Amino acid sequence: MCYHSAITLKSLYMHIATLIHDYHFTEEDGQRLLEVRPLLLENMDRFTEEFYLFVFRFEHAKKFIHSPQVLAKHQKEVQRWFAALFGGSYGKTYITKLKRISEAHVSIGLPAHYVNAAFSFVRRFIKEVLIGHKCLLALSSVDKIIDINLDVLTISYQEEEQSKLIHEVVFLRKSIKAATITPYAQPIFNSQSLLPEKNECLMRLIDPLNKEVHSILPYLETSKKVKLYRALMQQMVQKSFAFFATKAVDFSINLSYEDIADEPFVVELFGYIDAHVAPKHIIFEIVESDFIEDFDVVESFARKIRAKGCKLAIDDFGSGFSSMHHVLALKPEYIKIDGSLIKHLDTSAQSRTVVKNIVNMAQELGAKTIAEYIHSAAILHEAQALGVDYLQGFHLAKPAPLEDSLV
Repeated sequence: MCYHSAITLKSLYMHIATLIHDYHFTEEDGQRLLEVRPLLLENMDRFTEEFYLFVFRFEHAKKFIHSPQVLAKHQKEVQRWFAALFGGSYGKTYITKLKRISEAHVSIGLPAHYVNAAFSFVRRFIKEVLIGHKCLLALSSVDKIIDINLDVLTISYQEEEQSKLIHEVVFLRKSIKAATITPYAQPIFNSQSLLPEKNECLMRLIDPLNKEVHSILPYLETSKKVKLYRALMQQMVQKSFAFFATKAVDFSINLSYEDIADEPFVVELFGYIDAHVAPKHIIFEIVESDFIEDFDVVESFARKIRAKGCKLAIDDFGSGFSSMHHVLALKPEYIKIDGSLIKHLDTSAQSRTVVKNIVNMAQELGAKTIAEYIHSAAILHEAQALGVDYLQGFHLAKPAPLEDSLV
């Protein structure tokens, strides 16, 4: 066993000792569970049948237990675990087996929710059997051993989350320090000419060690949690404006509510706007869902950028958060239709109806529409037929370094 594993198990045993003490699990509890073992083993077949009827309601279970061979192996392991609940011995060997089960759950990506739901079923089943046979003294002991099992089986989830968090924070800090936050550009095409006319700037993180390119999306939540988000956006905005400062080319930058509510960041942003050769080429995209934070802040920001000559785009429109009042108040120059509506245009009459209505509304407001998620020729043709003004997606062009942008 490696040193790290030994330390993990040592800390685990200490944790279990604490659990047993905190749950007041005594030798008497172990003896009570041992006494009802024959009764529960008699009901093993019924337990197995009902347990799998329960777990197969979850799609993840169907994906993991995908063949009769896998099912047979899984059933054997579950039955072994179920019998051990009433084995009367709950020392290091028992806990080590639980730890391995927990690690297996994490390795296959089993959500913790499914573990909790399965344990809820197990608890109900055992109690029904015991109550039906008037073995009432064992009920509290069952609760204790189930709770201890749940505690142990969630340790690996906690360790995995902590390890992931540490890795992400270290990576973010290194990227910020090395100034490798890099804007990529994805072109936006005129739907009629199919020529690129605009660029959307998208944040990428370049690993300082191996130069691998990463999207910001997997790290976004962590960056906000540990207060690194502003540093990321500062580099993103500075580099985007530096590239387009002297170019008469439309480019857009995505801003969140956190950005526009961050006064020092906004002051810095307006400094870049003032230095730009032609602010009319600057477009700020704000996600529709951010309107629910504080619309007054969003509306104020929109007025200020317009005073500078910049334009506004509502991103992910149609995701269902904003009201028409907000759209009318902001008067966006562009409405980017949510990808969930676009990606099924070729197969969903409902999606086509919704998109057509958005196009009609935008025309009434004097706004141009942009369809994201153009991932095939069929989707492209449907979007053109519906009158969408601009198109964007991997079928047309993938994000690329600024110097390689098509516009």
